[in-house]
Amino acid sequence: MLTSVCSFIFLVIVACAKEDDSAPPASNTSNTETTPPDNNDSNSDNSDSNSDDSNSNTDDSNSNTDDNDSGTSSETTSETNDTSSVLATIVSHFEKFSGVTISSDDEYFYINSYSWPEHGMGKGITAWQEQVPIPQNYTGDNSWTIPLQPEMAETALNTTDHFLKGALAVAVNGVPIFNVLNNRGENAFLIGELDDWGGHFGRGDDYHYHLVPTHLEEMVGSESPLAYALDGYPVYGFTEESLDEAFGRTDSNGNYRYHASADAPYFMPYVKGVVIIDPASTAPEDQIFPQPIQNPVRPSDDFKPVNGASVNGITQTGTNAFSFEYEVAEVKYYINYNWDENCNFSFTHVDENGGSTNLPTNGSIAAGSSENVESFSNVKFCTDVSLGNTSSSDDSVTDTGTDDSSDSTAGFSATSTQTSFSLSSVAIDASGSLLDAYKCEQKVNGIEKSIPIQWSNVPEGTGSLAISIHGFPKPEEINSYLTLWNIDPSVTEIPYGEANNGAWYMGPNKDGANITYSSPCNPSGATSTYYMTIFALSETPSSLPSADDLSVNYSTLLASFSEVTIIDSVVLEYVATPSE
Repeated sequence: MLTSVCSFIFLVIVACAKEDDSAPPASNTSNTETTPPDNNDSNSDNSDSNSDDSNSNTDDSNSNTDDNDSGTSSETTSETNDTSSVLATIVSHFEKFSGVTISSDDEYFYINSYSWPEHGMGKGITAWQEQVPIPQNYTGDNSWTIPLQPEMAETALNTTDHFLKGALAVAVNGVPIFNVLNNRGENAFLIGELDDWGGHFGRGDDYHYHLVPTHLEEMVGSESPLAYALDGYPVYGFTEESLDEAFGRTDSNGNYRYHASADAPYFMPYVKGVVIIDPASTAPEDQIFPQPIQNPVRPSDDFKPVNGASVNGITQTGTNAFSFEYEVAEVKYYINYNWDENCNFSFTHVDENGGSTNLPTNGSIAAGSSENVESFSNVKFCTDVSLGNTSSSDDSVTDTGTDDSSDSTAGFSATSTQTSFSLSSVAIDASGSLLDAYKCEQKVNGIEKSIPIQWSNVPEGTGSLAISIHGFPKPEEINSYLTLWNIDPSVTEIPYGEANNGAWYMGPNKDGANITYSSPCNPSGATSTYYMTIFALSETPSSLPSADDLSVNYSTLLASFSEVTIIDSVVLEYVATPSE
């Protein structure tokens, strides 16, 4: 068990509740009158919504501590801590995640984020109503506000009777955590509203959790907090220690912390700390004040659950471009959406064959409509984001309050013009340039490490995949850098350096001398263009050898396709520029 450093030296939030006698009275403080933020319609939940949280202001700033870290109990001796060490401890809990920054003043620290996790989203949801996520601008004046020195309330607030709207906590990756009960009082987990990571999408077009994200322990460890509750107390994962009615306990240094529990409601049955209740809200759909305002793009008041739908997940298909896949009656459907630098958003609905009629939509596209594209503009917010970027740097979390969520190393993608079949590589930056680390690979026993390749949404009916990387140094000349065939359709990636080790067959390098990959390495220092292509075939062409073969280059591969059906293909064009 970790031990906490002494608690913080700042003032605490005062609790006051309007129209609610059970709100905790202020302890050693005076009641504070507050004015709620100017929330838009996205913050009012609809009884037909799958999500209780999507419409609420979803700001949750909470201060995380562990037994060895910054204590947040009012019972500890705050005078022994200095501000810089307190903030350094808080920052350290968030530093493994990009796109999250911490700022502070004398009373609060502020979590700035885009609520865009570095893991998948959506997969596993079986109760869904056409929401898809966009990043949220929880930064600056719209960031999460957490008291630096939380204070125990005289009376804890039961989260069955309160806070069915808005967040209760904010995870260390900047994603808010809502009450597990939705705005109708239903357990969101038990009714299938949550994905494999404990989150889903709300009417504010936001992604948020309804469970403590214990999966984050893989990155931060089991002895670090996973979130901060909005009352300022840290939230940890599961424990074998005895817990109180709020699924919390006091650690060996006298500092209070919440924990995740395997028992419903899974976390925070009570809010123990002093909080302010938004005076514009009414129990049980009240919320802790203040919280950020969401920036929804799609008007969703008319959205209804899509009967029989199950969500398969989201794939990044390009810069700020994503494909959301769901399934109804064993047929796959997609919402392909993107936005440009001017905050113009486009949402295209198609089935697995590219069809745009008889879609199982329930509000976003009118029944029987021949239109399958939604277009919106949201000048309040748009930013470059990427899925799956788990890298972090020393300056990924700072106390300046500034943030840059874009990451040029998050990968580059291309998508078929017919379906959602997509091809990508994390070795290529967002501008389409090969990263220096993947140029001029050194040969080991005549073999170079191959470029990492990923793909998704393989079309139905595909019996075999083939991959080629080739270029045209002269109009009449073709260079083959990688040729692979007989790839099983269940395969979704070739990790870095693993092209020579898969259950498929491989052709020669550029020189035709070895069964391997050739990396770009232009001695003249010129910029060269490359074409990575994946082919979804009805079957493996019979003319291709059932073994690695030096005779199979791009031209040979292409010629063999006359024997089979090319169901779909994706071309990813990129360049290799001279290294600096």
